[in-house]
Amino acid sequence: MHLDLPKSLQNTCSLLVKIKKVILIVSSLILAFTFLAVVVLRYFFEADLFAYEEWILIVAFWMYFMGGALGSYENSHIKADFLATILKTARARWLLINFTFLIEFIVCAVLSYWAFLMVFEEISSYPGWQRTSALQLPFFIPRLGIFLGFLLMTFYCAMHLLSGLRMGPTVEWEEEETPFIAEEDR
Repeated sequence: MHLDLPKSLQNTCSLLVKIKKVILIVSSLILAFTFLAVVVLRYFFEADLFAYEEWILIVAFWMYFMGGALGSYENSHIKADFLATILKTARARWLLINFTFLIEFIVCAVLSYWAFLMVFEEISSYPGWQRTSALQLPFFIPRLGIFLGFLLMTFYCAMHLLSGLRMGPTVEWEEEETPFIAEEDR
């Protein structure tokens, strides 16, 4: 993944991606081993893993939103880019894709703000935090994952927009952003 960004932003992006990958790997392993343990306990020992749903849901929230942030960094989300295939010039595709990043940035910024309000409301209600019923885990933990995920998605949308604007409609940009367009259509 190449983004045309200043060196300090490239280093920040690289560090954040490494942290997210660790979170994703660890959370995937936790989910897999937990479900394995649940199956073994249930079917071989006729026992149950007490309240695993409560903490496994927290892990799943973190995994989902960190995965979304990683997808935003890689620009690998599912999208309907059929309009880019119709446009014939690199400049028109460049304008369309950067406009799309701008809209995506605005939506992510609004969602980040709402997620911040959700976390802020949770923090301000301390010590009366909402908690899960059995293990008494605070709802703050998964909500923090939601906020950080949206915040990172917003950051990466801004980085893609900045990179696209810095590169301009060049051949390198076009190959990276519109790989599905046939060479003869460029």
